[in-house]
Amino acid sequence: MKLSVQYRHLPHISILLLLTGCGGGGGSEPGKNSSSVKSTISYSSTAATTQIKPLQPDLKPDPVLPTRNSADWDKARDAARFLAQGSFGVTAKDIDFILVNGKEAWLEQQLSTPLTSQVAHLDERVKTWGFLPVPPRMYYDDATGGEWDRLIAKHDIWWETVIWGSDQLRQRVVLALSQIVVVSHASNGLYARERGFANYTDILAEQAFGNYGDLLTAISLNPIMGIYLSSINNPKADPARDIHPDENYAREILQLFSIGLEQLNIDGSIKCDANGKPIPTFDQQTVNEFARVFTGWTFSTNTTFAEGGEFAYWRTPISNVEPMKAFAEFHDSGAKTLLNGEVIPAGQTPRQDLNAAINNIMAHENIAPFICKKLIQHLITSNPSPAYIARIANVFNNNGQGIKGDMKSVIKAIYLDQEANNIPAESADYFGKHKETPLVIAGIWRSFKARGTPVKGPNGAWVNTIQYLTEDPIEQTFLYSPTVFNFYQTDYSPPGELATKNLLAPELQVFGGAAAVNQANLLANLIYRRHYNDKDLYTDTGQAWGGNSRWNNLPVKALLNLDTEIALASTPIALVDRVNLLLTQGQISAEHSALIVEHISLLQDPLARVYETIFLIAISPEYAIQR
Repeated sequence: MKLSVQYRHLPHISILLLLTGCGGGGGSEPGKNSSSVKSTISYSSTAATTQIKPLQPDLKPDPVLPTRNSADWDKARDAARFLAQGSFGVTAKDIDFILVNGKEAWLEQQLSTPLTSQVAHLDERVKTWGFLPVPPRMYYDDATGGEWDRLIAKHDIWWETVIWGSDQLRQRVVLALSQIVVVSHASNGLYARERGFANYTDILAEQAFGNYGDLLTAISLNPIMGIYLSSINNPKADPARDIHPDENYAREILQLFSIGLEQLNIDGSIKCDANGKPIPTFDQQTVNEFARVFTGWTFSTNTTFAEGGEFAYWRTPISNVEPMKAFAEFHDSGAKTLLNGEVIPAGQTPRQDLNAAINNIMAHENIAPFICKKLIQHLITSNPSPAYIARIANVFNNNGQGIKGDMKSVIKAIYLDQEANNIPAESADYFGKHKETPLVIAGIWRSFKARGTPVKGPNGAWVNTIQYLTEDPIEQTFLYSPTVFNFYQTDYSPPGELATKNLLAPELQVFGGAAAVNQANLLANLIYRRHYNDKDLYTDTGQAWGGNSRWNNLPVKALLNLDTEIALASTPIALVDRVNLLLTQGQISAEHSALIVEHISLLQDPLARVYETIFLIAISPEYAIQR
């Protein structure tokens, strides 16, 4: 008996409804006179009316962790390894929670933790600095201005979320999704749209545990994506004027966001024809047909199609957040032949065509192995086995209740799979992934309970924040990919031994010898003289925006809380075991731990011992690789 599995549009929860009051909302399908169509996700179109409590650092004492010679050392290592995969950094409190309650209990807790809204927290931050969260026009005066301050605040809020936020697993999945369904600040048309990018992050966060089909729908209607891949202000064909639908988004939603270029088996292996050549998933004609689907959409505030071009946001910044609306007269309403020969009929509204196209993509057999392999690569290991991919793809295809694309079930399956939970000694030597720079930084800040530092806003108001800003692609600043293909390709294999063994190491495409040296210097900057109570504390407080200086000249702004580690400094082996557990999940061997102990024992100052221990372990290969 064949099971019929359906993709179902799951009900959405308004991201800002509970935080800022009602806004946005649905609309009827557009008639000839351009009535608005909006996503079932609603967004506030006014400034926040309810104050959001700022995220706060952890100031509570840590529990005692097992040492190498204790009975619970291996259990603690297993817990720490699970946390390294599922969060932005291992904490002593989370290890203790898993030791008491188990990994699945931590996972269930995370799956039920509400998202930390980037838009809500950004609105509060810019209000604190004297700006209107949603100005009636773009930044022309002191009340509505501060475009650079707003941009920096948006990045600060993201760091505060991944370091201090409670929705760690959700945000880790957001990081993965942001490298699959890519949008980027590094685009000329996306200047001064920081609230739109914060909203895009919230969409990823909502659908991280939602449904992948709903994610595709939401990003297809999103104005940031519309600008980035030119599906906004995209009219139907007019041969007399040599106008043709833009193919950019149509191509990338297929090639990068859903099914890929080559037909796959359920285990991610490539299907080949009788001549041994890969079978393509679609051709140029398919792209042409999907391009027709995505015609007729423009900014939510436009009263005429393509009013003001891509710069309509200068008049009405709320259009950066609200889903696009359609003008039916600019939409190609003819019949369209999509994937697998499915024909959607003529005469449908723009939204009906869009829904039909998403359903068509979701029905394709490639989407499960293609997306699941990428999720595993970003979250767990660069070289998942075919069996691992197949197990997760089967969950994507059917969550046990006949629903396809249920992300909560997929994420749970990824983290509880036997391959993800093999202890390192039992893993193949190719298991794991190189940590991207944001994970390297966040791992230090979370494990050692980073506090913010005071930052002075343009109106003189001070806020406590965590700050690290750079435009260097090697640093992989969140939502700052140089292209829609992400910072690196998930099928990249560096020349040499890995390529010879047909092993992938995607992150190494942008991380070479010079980057390794730079990262060691960065780690030194993050660690030394950063304890909040250091008498020689490295202070870098200052303004959020320093006049004409560029943002990548801004210093790192975070302090560490090393009280627990200082208390262990008189027992060097206990100190090394603790840092080893937090940063490398106990991967540093007893022999190498003894060398670190020998070295730090030569230092008399307890804080110097702590700094040196953290730094030596942080620059180790064991910290660089998530295993």
